[in-house]
Amino acid sequence: MKSLLILLLALILPTAPREALVLEFGNTPGKISDWVLISDNVMGGVSRSKVEYTKNSVQLSGIISLDNYGGFASLKTRFSKVDLSGYKGVRIRFRSTDQRFAFTLEDSQNWTRPNYKNEFHAQKDGTWETATIYFKDFKETVIGEPTGSMMDPSVLKSVVRMGIITTQKKEGAFSLEIERMEFF
Repeated sequence: MKSLLILLLALILPTAPREALVLEFGNTPGKISDWVLISDNVMGGVSRSKVEYTKNSVQLSGIISLDNYGGFASLKTRFSKVDLSGYKGVRIRFRSTDQRFAFTLEDSQNWTRPNYKNEFHAQKDGTWETATIYFKDFKETVIGEPTGSMMDPSVLKSVVRMGIITTQKKEGAFSLEIERMEFF
């Protein structure tokens, strides 16, 4: 009887919401400064990009070139498994130039396997903004090409890499500065 009462209470009582996961970027103690730059140079492209950590942010900037089938720059975590299944999405505090970006998730270290992304962009150049990106809206891509499928929510249990990538295939200078990300 006591076991049944405990089970019923567990089913009736609401579960506590998961605490937000906050990633703050910068080159000061306690902040994240180990995301890595990956650009179209890995496949023969000639875009030029760099990553710099300031006291309170990370900056991805450079010049996108479409020569040699290029056209992207990205900033990614090192491979490490993380379970994001308890979260609905991510809020990114950023400022940028006129370029579209996407927040990306990967559940495999094999670059030919699908990955998942959802775009965001600045409403006004150079102004601090917050993009709210819901995981339910993530689209599947394979080697940069959309498959037409949405991300299966089970992917969130086994994310091995997160990142930010330029998505517009627009030649010219770009800049993105990120202060923080908050998973909610």
